[in-house]
Amino acid sequence: MRLLPPRESSRLAVVGLVAANAVPLVGVALLGWQLSVVMVIYWLESGVIGALNVPKVLLAAGSEVPENFNATINGRQVDLSGPTEPRDGLHLYPENTPIAGFFVMHYGIFWVVHGVFVFTLFAPSPFSNAFGLSTVLLGLGGMVVSHAGSFLVNFVGNEEYRATSPGLQMKEPYRRVIVLHVTIVLGAFVVTAVGAPVAALLLLVGLKTATDLHAHLKEHRRAAERRRERVKTGERDRRAESIEVG
Repeated sequence: MRLLPPRESSRLAVVGLVAANAVPLVGVALLGWQLSVVMVIYWLESGVIGALNVPKVLLAAGSEVPENFNATINGRQVDLSGPTEPRDGLHLYPENTPIAGFFVMHYGIFWVVHGVFVFTLFAPSPFSNAFGLSTVLLGLGGMVVSHAGSFLVNFVGNEEYRATSPGLQMKEPYRRVIVLHVTIVLGAFVVTAVGAPVAALLLLVGLKTATDLHAHLKEHRRAAERRRERVKTGERDRRAESIEVG
């Protein structure tokens, strides 16, 4: 199996992330977007992250089992180890389906509860008029393009799927989303406390963008490290085989 050289996040994906996060920034600065609209966009973005993680889990070809992590469905332990016979190239693995199902259930509950929190405290009526709905869709569209692009160029193009197991991949969105949304919610409380001036909203969007970029780079740095370890393991195995043959 030939592996591509390990690479961290594509520059194109980084540019896409910054550009997508610039949409709310411009909206607040020039179009008068309110805190409620921004919070709903960020909540929907976390749903996009979760939705795109489902194919990632199904495509994961690695076999590493996460430490100190268990998953059960109806009292039955879910096997997190991944496919026993990974194939060359990009493939959906049916044996990863139980892990993907567990993720959908667990992350779905997390996302709905977070949505109730956002709509109750910060956005009781974000879709009260057509402008609110179109604004949210505009901001969401940028996030969808950014995350889908990162999936294509990083997970597929950089072959991150080869070195991550479904169990490890299932954990990735939580590492990013939990820290990100704690930052957003705390920032939103501050914005509300000071009366939601434009400057405070801009600071919130800037803080979210910086946190998101940092989390993105860390995620793909971990993926690159797993790929490097996989390459080293493959080289050691090939040397051992050549010694045995010789």
